[in-house]
Amino acid sequence: MGTIFFELALTLYFAGFILSIVGIIRKKNDLDKAVFFLSLIGFILHTVYLIIRYIKSGQAPVFSMHEANSYFAWSILLVSFLISFSYKVKVLNFGIILSFLIMFIGAFFPRGIPSLKPEIKSFWIDIHAVMAIFGIALFSLAFVFSSLYLIQEKAIKSKKFRGFESILPNLEILDKINYHLIFWGFPLYTIALVVGFIKYVSLVGFMFDPKEIWSFLTWIVYLSIYYLRVKEDWRKKKAAYLTILAFLLVIFGFFGINLLTESFHKPL
Repeated sequence: MGTIFFELALTLYFAGFILSIVGIIRKKNDLDKAVFFLSLIGFILHTVYLIIRYIKSGQAPVFSMHEANSYFAWSILLVSFLISFSYKVKVLNFGIILSFLIMFIGAFFPRGIPSLKPEIKSFWIDIHAVMAIFGIALFSLAFVFSSLYLIQEKAIKSKKFRGFESILPNLEILDKINYHLIFWGFPLYTIALVVGFIKYVSLVGFMFDPKEIWSFLTWIVYLSIYYLRVKEDWRKKKAAYLTILAFLLVIFGFFGINLLTESFHKPL
């Protein structure tokens, strides 16, 4: 279903990935314009691919591991564009690196349209899945900016800018971006879980499912981060560490639970 658009987008993302790595190694921003155009054209082609799959299947393109990874990568790049424009900072290279890696993983999974059971195929299941993955994309970028914050803080304390720290935004901007990613990601993820739980109970009743349990544990961790950040009870460094821990839970839930357990939510 529109595979050519996926392949073209992946190729452009790969070119952006290479240029981003080169720019980081050289500690210069002179390749950022090329990275932007490669990412933008790839993103447009990627969007066409997702639309084609939606039109052909009549369901959100997120119900197989290939589709979930593809939409995950698309969401990360979309948010990266928004961050770049909103904060006027050159951070798109980190977004394209993460997007390409996730898209590359998705390329190895079967690309057929998953066949959902009639009782699962519904508008609310689509909303649940789309919002959940988009929320995870926000959390993933929060992980990136938390990591960059810790790297930048260490360089400032040691007064040694020998790495790519010299091309990073200042600590205040990195923390602000991280804060807003959690601020928007947590409510979105919460709504997705509530909608999914209501639909799940209506289908199978109150039964324990590995994905449900892991998602709830992840939600508790992000609730803690959200509460402490909003109340400003935690120093920025501690919040960065907890964000990184929470991301590890998210990634295990996205890949580990889906692939290693027999879950009601296991992608096809």
